[in-house]
Amino acid sequence: MAILGSKMRCAEAVAAAPWYACATGGDLGKVPKGYFPVMLVDDGEDDEQGQRILVPVKMLREPCMEALLELAEQQFGYGQRGVLRIPCTAIHFEHIINGLMKNNG
Repeated sequence: MAILGSKMRCAEAVAAAPWYACATGGDLGKVPKGYFPVMLVDDGEDDEQGQRILVPVKMLREPCMEALLELAEQQFGYGQRGVLRIPCTAIHFEHIINGLMKNNG
């Protein structure tokens, strides 16, 4: 029952937030419609040290997301396996998203 409550909280948070990091292990494979998973990794980190988040697909229209994807291509290449890795800290990503929300809201 605790897992179900955890999944519901995660789904509610995803619906309410412009981006959300699902913290529970059981939710790692589940991506709500309209979102895509990314792994935020700092320089020198591997996949397991990064933070997995869900980003709304509509954010792909934003120039700053395009720039982050270009950075990911430069650092990791197009042949990434699994979740898309983006070379950006969670704090920096949050600042970017908050700035977008202010400009678009």
